[in-house]
Amino acid sequence: GTGTTKSSKKKNSGGGTNGSSGGGSSKQKKKKGSSSSASSVPVQDVVSAYTSSKAVIAVSSSELSLDFDAFQKQQKSSDGEEKDKQEIVLNDFGDLSTYVESNELDSNMGFRMVLERYDVGLVKEHVIKTRFLLDGNAPCVLRVVGDDGDDGDEVDDEGAENDAAETAPDNKNGEGSTENKQKEEEKIDTEELKIPDLQSPVCLDGSNLKDFFYLTCGEEERLKILNGGKASKFIDLQKARGETEAAGNDEKDDDEANETIEAQNMALRWSELDDLCNIKCKISYGGFNPPPAHRRLLGDLAYLEVQLPGTSSEDKIHITAIPAGFYVNRSTAKKFDPSPSSDPCFSHELLDCLLQKSASLRLAWSEALRASLERSDLASSNDSPVEALFRAVVKRDLNKTNDVDSSARQQIDTLTLRPSWLVHSSQNDGGDGCLHSYNIERSEDDLGNSYGVDVGSGVARDWNEELQSAREMSCETLNEKIERARIVHKTLLDFADAAVAGATAIFKGQISPMNPNEVSRSHVYLHNNIFFSRAIDAGVDTFKVAQGDNCARKAASLDAQSVGTLHRLDIEGLNTLATVLIDYLGTRLICQSIVPGILQGDKFHDILYGSVEATAPLAYDKEMHEVLEKRLGKGLMIATRNIQKKPLSQERMEYIEERKTPPIFGTIQKPEDDAEAEEVSGTTPFFGPIEMKGIRGSDRRTYCLDITRLTPRDANWVPKEVGGTGHYESMKQDKNKCIPDTLEDDEWIMAVLRPELIIHITHKKMREYIEGKKTKEAEANSNGDQTPDGDAPKDPTVDDTEYMDSLRLNLNVFLPHLKGTDGMSDSDIEQLKKDESLVREAADYLWNTVLPRINQDVRSGKITSLPVDGRGLTEFLHQRGVNCRYLGRLAEMAIVEEIKSKAEELQIKENEDVKDLKRYKMPLCWLELLECEMVSRAAKHVLDRYLTKNGCVSASQPGPEIASFLSALMITAEESAAETERRLDGDDENEQSSSSVFSIDDDMSIKRGHKEIWADIDKEVGRRFRYSLRLFNSKDASYTKRSPYIPLLRRFCQKTGIRLKAKDYSVGKKGLVSSSVPYPISVSDIVEVVPLVKHAASSGDDGFIACASGAAAASTSLHILLPEAKAAFDAAQVHLNEKRLQPALDLIQEATNLYQRVVESPFHNRVYRCLELTSIILFQAQELDMALANANKALAIAIQIGGFDSKEVLSSRTTLSHILLNTSCLASAVKQQRATMYLMELMAGPRYVELSNSYHKLGTIYHEIGSPMTALRLYQEAFSRYNPDRVVEGMLSKHCASILAALGHYKSAFETEKRTNHFFKMALGEDHELTKSSVDTMKTFMTLTVQAHEAQEAIQKIQLEKNQKREEEEAAIEIGNKIVADEAAAEERKKKKKKKSNKKKK
Repeated sequence: GTGTTKSSKKKNSGGGTNGSSGGGSSKQKKKKGSSSSASSVPVQDVVSAYTSSKAVIAVSSSELSLDFDAFQKQQKSSDGEEKDKQEIVLNDFGDLSTYVESNELDSNMGFRMVLERYDVGLVKEHVIKTRFLLDGNAPCVLRVVGDDGDDGDEVDDEGAENDAAETAPDNKNGEGSTENKQKEEEKIDTEELKIPDLQSPVCLDGSNLKDFFYLTCGEEERLKILNGGKASKFIDLQKARGETEAAGNDEKDDDEANETIEAQNMALRWSELDDLCNIKCKISYGGFNPPPAHRRLLGDLAYLEVQLPGTSSEDKIHITAIPAGFYVNRSTAKKFDPSPSSDPCFSHELLDCLLQKSASLRLAWSEALRASLERSDLASSNDSPVEALFRAVVKRDLNKTNDVDSSARQQIDTLTLRPSWLVHSSQNDGGDGCLHSYNIERSEDDLGNSYGVDVGSGVARDWNEELQSAREMSCETLNEKIERARIVHKTLLDFADAAVAGATAIFKGQISPMNPNEVSRSHVYLHNNIFFSRAIDAGVDTFKVAQGDNCARKAASLDAQSVGTLHRLDIEGLNTLATVLIDYLGTRLICQSIVPGILQGDKFHDILYGSVEATAPLAYDKEMHEVLEKRLGKGLMIATRNIQKKPLSQERMEYIEERKTPPIFGTIQKPEDDAEAEEVSGTTPFFGPIEMKGIRGSDRRTYCLDITRLTPRDANWVPKEVGGTGHYESMKQDKNKCIPDTLEDDEWIMAVLRPELIIHITHKKMREYIEGKKTKEAEANSNGDQTPDGDAPKDPTVDDTEYMDSLRLNLNVFLPHLKGTDGMSDSDIEQLKKDESLVREAADYLWNTVLPRINQDVRSGKITSLPVDGRGLTEFLHQRGVNCRYLGRLAEMAIVEEIKSKAEELQIKENEDVKDLKRYKMPLCWLELLECEMVSRAAKHVLDRYLTKNGCVSASQPGPEIASFLSALMITAEESAAETERRLDGDDENEQSSSSVFSIDDDMSIKRGHKEIWADIDKEVGRRFRYSLRLFNSKDASYTKRSPYIPLLRRFCQKTGIRLKAKDYSVGKKGLVSSSVPYPISVSDIVEVVPLVKHAASSGDDGFIACASGAAAASTSLHILLPEAKAAFDAAQVHLNEKRLQPALDLIQEATNLYQRVVESPFHNRVYRCLELTSIILFQAQELDMALANANKALAIAIQIGGFDSKEVLSSRTTLSHILLNTSCLASAVKQQRATMYLMELMAGPRYVELSNSYHKLGTIYHEIGSPMTALRLYQEAFSRYNPDRVVEGMLSKHCASILAALGHYKSAFETEKRTNHFFKMALGEDHELTKSSVDTMKTFMTLTVQAHEAQEAIQKIQLEKNQKREEEEAAIEIGNKIVADEAAAEERKKKKKKKSNKKKK
């Protein structure tokens, strides 16, 4: 609510400004959970008595200052009052700490709330707050003070008294409390010593996207219960009786399994409470708003329409807002009458006005208050951040009423900063309509959207001035540095949000271009003091050495990277612009702050360095050159070279003159004298890329623009005839036509070396130089009998400095369209040749040393943890100085190593002795990861080309195009008409989705089939990576069966901003592409497409990040200009590696504190890394509880930063599982371990190297607790997964053998141990201890097998004798029975014969 807060001696017993939040009068004394009806909720129980017509509604003291006489009188009155009677007037932004420090507050003072008068702006704010309260955010405190002025919540007090009364008998002499505490601790320990018994199959399916959110959180048991299944049995670890004995305690196991059911019921209760807090009351501005002029004179501010709970849309009530509050008027939908109704229900608060009017709303609000209180108690008692995130995502599954307003997309977007590529699709979602409810409030918000402009301030923010002023702040002390870093971070964050909002408006057509008379290709936009332009080749007017749209897109990305480098270097006197790149549906926008004066003409800015126009000579400024040379040259190894003032070639100049756009008013020919011509034809020293420009703005600051590169061009991607290395040309290409014959491509002009590679080569050469220098000095000292000075550090000599300078690189070599060596001096020509040779040497080192080393490290197992997805792969390569365009070369080398590994395996199977057999095989997941990343990158460019073709026609209705493209990616071929008919038989889902789209015959749209799309992708892969695909779209069945379709789908959606429904998709089979209803992914499966944002000030290799609203996701990686925080973090890692835990803990806590003071939020990558390192340090210090708490926090932050399936989440869950395992929380540890296994298979495919180890680890847990059958299944699953370590395969086989032996299957154990011995013998040799131990185990198993066989034969012999004896007895009995029967028959015959003879005698 609104109001002025004052303090006085009297303590008012009233509620807060929002009376509805305060809870009303003292009559509300109800226990938790008590039910009520509409008639049992009186008005006074929910409506505050302090917001009615009798409430004090005054003018704020700030507004009273407008009346000069009254203000002077108030000042004199305040000066004349005694200090103890003086009132301290507070405002909305006041801080009581200043009054406490000055001793102006004492214990006898209290707060008096005075309600303020409304204006139109305050009415809008109040309506927003009221909507917020009704939308599931009811306050959890029913009262501010008690009846007698006692603080506290009466409901809580009464509940506490009841709880105390119930437990009083057990608390005599304090003994009951201790006993209860001990029982509670024992209960917790017992619960942690229970572990779920995994049922067959034990493996996880990474292609199961329907249950994505359950499996990523390890909630398999809840999912089983939700699907109507029975919870798994639990194994009691305290008894450790094994599966045989546990089988006799099924009833007890069922009781233990109730824990999961209890957790599920708790989640259901949460959902019910959320539904109770969400009140169906729609508040909107009425059709009569705004008030007419004559009503404004009477004080009417706004007219509202409210649909109360339980009423139809036709029974809306109409509200009038006046300066004193709100009342119900007499208006209807057809009649305007703003006068008060017979029962106006006036109140200063809108909610109180509605509560007086509606009994149904009073009932709903009363229930919402109690539900909010219970929800708060649940959250404070047993809720964790990760559990809260999971529960909010799957809320729709738990909702029994099938009445959920917000869509699943909105639910997950409120939880994570980076939008998930999958959106939960619950069982309650019947179609598109269920995901989007009718909400007039949303329509009002969209119509009032200002797209980033702060309408309230009335002036657009000057982003450039804010940023440069923040950078120029004083940073002498640590507090000043923190404040400077905080303001810079806040400004960049706000700029990114404004840029995304402006770009969204441009894509929607809400903003007109600055140059509407020009073609759309040249349109630029100015919105909110941000300059927007497309990253395309707009013409020849500007100075550049490359041409084409592909070059322009790449140049924009490189410029953003260079701006980020300068931002991190934080060079004084060299300013850069705030820069953000945004990709959306094939279009890339460059968003930049504005150089002061650059839009007002040449008179308001000066060009100091470089050239803006293509035909103008290069400018030179000595002061700027010295700053660049001093601050960038040494740190980035960039050389200054003499170049011609007009560097473009004559052919290029003629080309420009032919196509140059003439001025509107013609040109004025100026005579050029000989002196000017001679000055232009000379050379000038130049630093950096030739396209770079230095401009002095009207604020007299120097700005550096168009920094297209800070490293030289990659000579491996330069044609050999113009100076390239020729490595690609010398490779033997197959007959695949997708790989171009030459490197003649304008895009490769922007292919530059990685700065990490330059740093590595420089360090390598300097080490060699220093070692050579030391060797020469040692030889000289030994010959001259001179004593060396020792290892004391020496200042660099002149020779050292000259050698260091000789390693600097020229950024302008191998560039096209430049003049040759004509007009250059001999020394400059010689230097140019040396520069080209130095760049070729760096490219050769990358090709011949770095790439093979990476390949060998992957093969030899030196890399302990391979990247798990494309993002991790990109960071992995960039850290080693390798660009992603070398993915094809790495894949070719991986194929060679796989062939070698297969040959070795074939020899091993044939029991041949393999000489020099390596312990490690080539991981199959490496090639899969490389190809997956190549296809996703190439497919993104192909889809962008489809969407922007024909004037971006497809981008206006992109759903069908995207669905067809995704379906083509996920299938192997198109199905026939008969196959389609069989698939659709009885399944009308796709028919329903197609009927919801209105289609017309459009000649501009192009229908492409599976072959056409994959042909374009193959061509793009061949051009971009010079590689022919093996796993995808290949005829080789040995490779195509390994195609990682789900990881490809995930990575492609992340790189394009596509969001899909979480459901099972039929991938790797036949499908349908060239149809209005594609399969397996249809238009209805696509939730939305979000823009991708790349912030120039971000750190790391995040690249473009999907952002749902604003640039919150991109803000998580913004570089923080506080080197002290990074130094503390790095020092903590050093101390941890040296096992000095206490200094490491102190430093990491200091780093965490510094980062959070700058970011003002925990949601930043640096804060996450600090928390994760803190948990590791505490774990090693055996502070397990604190380590567990920090690990849980790190996991929650990782989920909110990167989503549920990021590599940070995988790392956090692995760490958390390890800590839980060592704290004997085995059930939770297994849960986290299962979640990591699902994430690995989802992100990297079923052949990821760590999957086998994870199943092995899980099997070891079950083996140790006495569950051999489950452990055996897990070991067998681990063995079936591809493991590149032959020794680990042997250990898995050995563990299987030991379990089989324990179960009495000695023959199977012997065969398995025999396989183990073979692994050890081939990988380690016959003399290794493991091999010898395996031989002994084989002998033992052989003996046991023989003994078991003999015992079995003896048993069989005894059984055979018993069977023979039984058969003899049965035969004897049968003979006896036959004799008796024969005798009886003979006797019967005698009787008959005698009877016949007697008849004859008669």
